Amino acid sequence: MADNGYIKSLDGLRAIAVLLVMSFHAEITHFGWLGVQLFFVLSGFLITGILWKEKSREGPVSYKFKKFWVRRTLRIFPLYFGYLLVLGLTYLFFHFPSYYVTYIPYLLTYTFNFTRTLQQWHGNPLFTHLWSLSIEEQFYLFFPLIVLLWHPRYIRRLMLAVIALSPLIRLALGQYYAARGLDPELLADTLYWNTASHIDAFFLGGLIPVFALHQRIKTPRTVFYICLALALLAGGLNFYSSASGNSWISDLGYNHGQTAHLAYVWEYTCLNLFFASFILVLVSDHTRRSPSRLRSTLETGWMVQIGKVSYGMYIFHWLIMVYVINSFIKVETPLARIALFIPYVALVYLVSLLSFKLYESPFVRLKDRLFPTGPASKTTSKKISETPIS
Repeated sequence: MADNGYIKSLDGLRAIAVLLVMSFHAEITHFGWLGVQLFFVLSGFLITGILWKEKSREGPVSYKFKKFWVRRTLRIFPLYFGYLLVLGLTYLFFHFPSYYVTYIPYLLTYTFNFTRTLQQWHGNPLFTHLWSLSIEEQFYLFFPLIVLLWHPRYIRRLMLAVIALSPLIRLALGQYYAARGLDPELLADTLYWNTASHIDAFFLGGLIPVFALHQRIKTPRTVFYICLALALLAGGLNFYSSASGNSWISDLGYNHGQTAHLAYVWEYTCLNLFFASFILVLVSDHTRRSPSRLRSTLETGWMVQIGKVSYGMYIFHWLIMVYVINSFIKVETPLARIALFIPYVALVYLVSLLSFKLYESPFVRLKDRLFPTGPASKTTSKKISETPIS
């Protein structure tokens, strides 16, 4: 990594992740949900790297906790709670959506991901996608306690153990929900929204800084190709042998709503390994003077710019699609949805950029003023973003 910790290609990777999610909610792709999985692994890499560096620095642990959580709070909370405030005012004046009052306690406490089994559950493009931010915030709450308080040897052992046991954890969760009588669709969704289903995503990303894999592994592309082959093989076998009717060829055998073949047990592991190996390649390539074609592509200007405001794009995108674009344009065919996608992305980007420039930036500057991270803190445009879904 560079001295300031910034890896430009990771902003391009964020762009890919948010564009995948947007394509999923725009009903252009059925595999766009993979963008959330990519965000989880990327967040694990970034946040673990930040904490791991902080752990090695001199100073009281209490200060390190304060620094991490204050910086997190000033970067995440203003946009998130500002958005909830607008939704609350909408409900107060227009009583819309009528069921919003049921979910606001969960949204305010970052526990919305545990609402999927509520009686008469209602999804809504205004806030349903915020379930993933709940998981991110829960990770930010408990993981610093482990990294900053435990011995490095025990941290490494814990991370490896959790990664190895995660498929069994998902299997046990699936058996538990099945015993409660959940139908397959609800069971798959509930598992997908459960924090325990994704701890290995964060930990696999976190293995890179904790074990310094970008320095130890001399041929990261070999690791990437092995993980890619594993993911394609597992997905292909699942698709061609699936009789559930829940598989789409464009998913390459990965569908978070599938319960056949115990897909929820193995598919997240395969995807997490693939995304972690992808990040490993980018981090390793970052130290080379001559960038690879992959790195150059991800460092394209427009991709980097999208990546920098991807947090806002994730929060605003579904609202803009359903309540702005669909209110003026009837989108009835796949071709029309594809044609509309680029202007849709441009509109979401513009709204998110304005939000960042006019509303979020003062909080970013404040966190850098209160707890600077080094020379890079003076130039927020060239820093690693520590933001979830961003």
